[in-house]
Amino acid sequence: MLVKDVMSAQIVTVSPNDTAQSAARLMAETEVGALPVEVPGVGAIVGIITDRDIVVSVLARGHSTSTAIAEFMTVSPELCNEKDDTETVAARMRELGVRRLVVVNDDRRVVGIVSLVDIPAETQRAEGLQ
Repeated sequence: MLVKDVMSAQIVTVSPNDTAQSAARLMAETEVGALPVEVPGVGAIVGIITDRDIVVSVLARGHSTSTAIAEFMTVSPELCNEKDDTETVAARMRELGVRRLVVVNDDRRVVGIVSLVDIPAETQRAEGLQ
């Protein structure tokens, strides 16, 4: 099975200069828990933020909701290709200790996010993730 068959298709990204509040609002509107951070006009993925990042890195530390995403994003997120097979991706997630990977196409444009919950249970069991 390929990543493109199980991923959450997502074309919503944020800029490093966007604020924590605008990212949280976008997450609520689009019902996602993670957003790739993309350089506007360039298309390069430079980071990723999660709803947990906003809570732990911004709110819990008493920072303003106008804090720029660049201040708390995870830099250089792990990527996979939409044509990768889910077994390989599951093994890579386990090796890296991550629950999500940004999915790109052959042109390195974001096409989605794949999460452990997207990967079939039998693949996770085979890879020791359950």
